[in-house]
Amino acid sequence: MRLYLVRHGKAELGPEEADRKLSERGVADVQAMAQHLAAQEIRVARVVHSGLVRARETAEILAAHLAPDQPLEQVVGLAPWGDVEKFAQTVEKWNVDTLVCGHEPFIGLAASILMCGDADADLVAVKTGTIMALERSPFRPGWQLRWMLTPRLVRGPKVGGQS
Repeated sequence: MRLYLVRHGKAELGPEEADRKLSERGVADVQAMAQHLAAQEIRVARVVHSGLVRARETAEILAAHLAPDQPLEQVVGLAPWGDVEKFAQTVEKWNVDTLVCGHEPFIGLAASILMCGDADADLVAVKTGTIMALERSPFRPGWQLRWMLTPRLVRGPKVGGQS
């Protein structure tokens, strides 16, 4: 089973944290990531997201390419300061390739606790739009990082006025 941990795309600035939507760049980054992953024949059986708008929008774009026939699932606890220990316990029960779209610091903390058992290990820096693929380790309890991809790697360096 693969677990894809995703930080939402770049969001608009705004006072209402829950209502912030993806910015133009955020949409373009996530679309580029989705197209790239689809071209690599990556598919998932399940797509879950936090209840915040920017995570849902990111999940919708990715699901259209990687899980077109699957409904999205809103999952409580994936917010920026969600309970990563509870999440790690829940993930152990999953048995299908799943994409989880959330926020920082939750996604980075979740990656650390899954890979080494310590959420505070600070193993990865997770920029907006980043996707990590994890697999259960065949050698010990826990997960291994298979790969990590950022929008900059897919879209290339900034050009001119592109932000």
